[in-house]
Amino acid sequence: MTLIKTWFADLEVQDRAIIGSHVCPSDLSSVVARLQEEDYADFDKQYRGVFREMAIQSRFVNAEPEYVAILRAAAITRAKAQITRAFSQPDARITQLIDAIDDIDESINLLSERLAEWCGLEVEQVNQPSVVSAIAPGPSIRGPLAQELALSIGQLRELRQSIAGSIERKMHTTAPNVSNIAGELLGARLMARAGGLEALARMPSSKIQVMGASKALFKHLKYGSKPPKHGLIFQHPLVRGSLARNRGKIARAIASKIAIAARLDFYSKQTYPALMVQLERRISELQKPIRRDPL
Repeated sequence: MTLIKTWFADLEVQDRAIIGSHVCPSDLSSVVARLQEEDYADFDKQYRGVFREMAIQSRFVNAEPEYVAILRAAAITRAKAQITRAFSQPDARITQLIDAIDDIDESINLLSERLAEWCGLEVEQVNQPSVVSAIAPGPSIRGPLAQELALSIGQLRELRQSIAGSIERKMHTTAPNVSNIAGELLGARLMARAGGLEALARMPSSKIQVMGASKALFKHLKYGSKPPKHGLIFQHPLVRGSLARNRGKIARAIASKIAIAARLDFYSKQTYPALMVQLERRISELQKPIRRDPL
């Protein structure tokens, strides 16, 4: 005799025949609650193809169309609940905000380039850098449409600043340790690329170090080129502002502290300021000049 636990009943099976069953109610709320209690993804392979027949034999349903309809409705209801729960997490909102900043940056760059070319057609010997950086109509921008375009660019920049401020506030609440080590915007980018704070907390530091450098990594694996030393973490001022020979070591040190900070934020919910002190001490050691003994 084999005991099989399915989403619609607990069945006692012997020689592929049901000899006993405990059938759950067939209303939608009961089925969804049972699906949420346990994971029914791993079934014995020899019984996977006969669940519909078992549901009919156990009198959970009377016909196959009813079985399909109940299972479909329960799956849709459960998926909606999971999506709602996933998007209600604070890190999901941070991901949306950082993606919005990337979209705004791309729009600003495209519109600024268009504005420079536009003004270059109307103004002889136009100073393109001043046109590109313009956020309001000025003497170098002629025509009402060009001035409206410049105003739109300025509004996008103001919107970007407000979104960045919102990210900083949410990061200080959701991931204070990651914000302290990586900075608010870089920490948000790492969380978004990883798939959330939980995914970042479970990620090894070696993967955090090269996150965002997938092309260079696969090129190294396929063609044997030099492996990447850093990915998104290059945006950290301690990496970007260091000497080229020290960047790999500094990126590794920062990635290891980010991994610890993410675990602290997700599991303990406590702030640990000593992490930044330890990181600064380690980086100061790495930046010391190498002493060579005289021959």
